[in-house]
Amino acid sequence: MLFVCTGNYYRSRLAEALFRHGSASDRNGWDAFSRGLAVAGTLRGLAREARDFLEFLGIPADLRNPLPLLVDELISADHVVILNRAEHEPVISAEFRAVYRRLLEKNAVTCWNVFDLPARKPAWGKAIPPTQPAASATEHICFAVKDLLRQLLPPGNSGR
Repeated sequence: MLFVCTGNYYRSRLAEALFRHGSASDRNGWDAFSRGLAVAGTLRGLAREARDFLEFLGIPADLRNPLPLLVDELISADHVVILNRAEHEPVISAEFRAVYRRLLEKNAVTCWNVFDLPARKPAWGKAIPPTQPAASATEHICFAVKDLLRQLLPPGNSGR
């Protein structure tokens, strides 16, 4: 499972950690990784909001630096989750046109509508995309990951 957002600093990284944790506890065979479309050299580690939430849940946080999305990673992904359709899908479809088209044909793309945190500068364009408070975005990601894991569980293993 590949999670994609703008900077691979908050949204996609939180989704990756929550998915890995849920996937391991459900033993459903999936793994996760995350990447960003516009990884800025100034971002280091993991967003404080994501670290705090993972710590609250008792889930270890991966403090690696953000990583950019590469075409080989997109090709190798079994499924891609785009954290915000309006913000990310146009960039992915423009930069990775043929690969993205194949993923869509395989029904291997899910788009969520999780907005970035307030006070973050936009990575592209002049318009500031909609934002949502950290608590709301974090809960939104947590709910969406739980729903995704529920969809991936084999029949008869959905007792939780």
